[in-house]
Amino acid sequence: MPNTQLEQHRHIDALVYHGINLLDLAGPMQAFWTADSYRPNYKLRILSADGQPIETQPGIKIAVDGTFADWNPDADLLIPGGRIDKELGSGTLRPLLKEAAARTNGERIISICSGALILADSGILEGKQASTHWSRASTAQSEFPDVDWQLNQLFVNSGNIYTSAGVTAGIDLTLHLIEKDLGSAISLKTAQELVVYLRRNGGQAQFSSALSLQAAGQSNIAKLSEIILSEPEADWTIEKMAQSAGVSTRTLHRRLKEDIGATPAQFVERLRLDLARTALLKRSSIKQAAHLSGFGHIQNLRRAFQRNFGITPSEYVERFS
Repeated sequence: MPNTQLEQHRHIDALVYHGINLLDLAGPMQAFWTADSYRPNYKLRILSADGQPIETQPGIKIAVDGTFADWNPDADLLIPGGRIDKELGSGTLRPLLKEAAARTNGERIISICSGALILADSGILEGKQASTHWSRASTAQSEFPDVDWQLNQLFVNSGNIYTSAGVTAGIDLTLHLIEKDLGSAISLKTAQELVVYLRRNGGQAQFSSALSLQAAGQSNIAKLSEIILSEPEADWTIEKMAQSAGVSTRTLHRRLKEDIGATPAQFVERLRLDLARTALLKRSSIKQAAHLSGFGHIQNLRRAFQRNFGITPSEYVERFS
């Protein structure tokens, strides 16, 4: 059901900086605007540090409506991702975000993609669950260990803070917020207008086959990944994995947990799923994909898909091939 308290209009201030990912801003703002065209509810603004236009990653310049100092204390805040390193170093948004996080009237803080690291840098994600783009997984975990990173989720809600994974996941999150505000009918109409799924099932990993390797970086885990991918049908016990990685079983278990948040068995399953998805997208049958990825039987592959993504191999092919 829609939140009737929001019928008076919900203000959304997007806080932007040079080098943002254009789609991180344009996707959510377009979705909010489209929903507003069906039932007026949203007042959208774009703010920069100095009130001057900003240049996005593709080089497209965007005009803004004011400065960060003009932010509306009653507004939801939207922070896109992109080239965040300079922003992290400057700390420009830290005081603003801390003040915003202390509000108690239902105002939301929304980050898209790597924008979550700006929230983490301000300290407002400490002890909270959050998601971000898979390519920032290693940085997120090492630089902000006090955050409970849910890197396999398209978006995460923790109190009044909403964080999303890479780029188009921002649209998934926005549709979720529109449904909370205006109900499922408006959210569905918005999704139809944008020609996107109203609800994408499964976690971020179904879109990033490199997630495990990226998170592992240059460690022994990356080397082990390559070995497993070359022999997916092998019986990968923890002892065999540790020997291949050149570490003890205890060290292997610890590194997998720290690097990618997985047990040894989950790690092998994820790598096999990477192979299976690649095979399916290359038009292999489900039976062939199960064989090529080391699952052996179709039922094993189906159970792994359901367990990790919430969809079947057939549904995956329908959506992404």
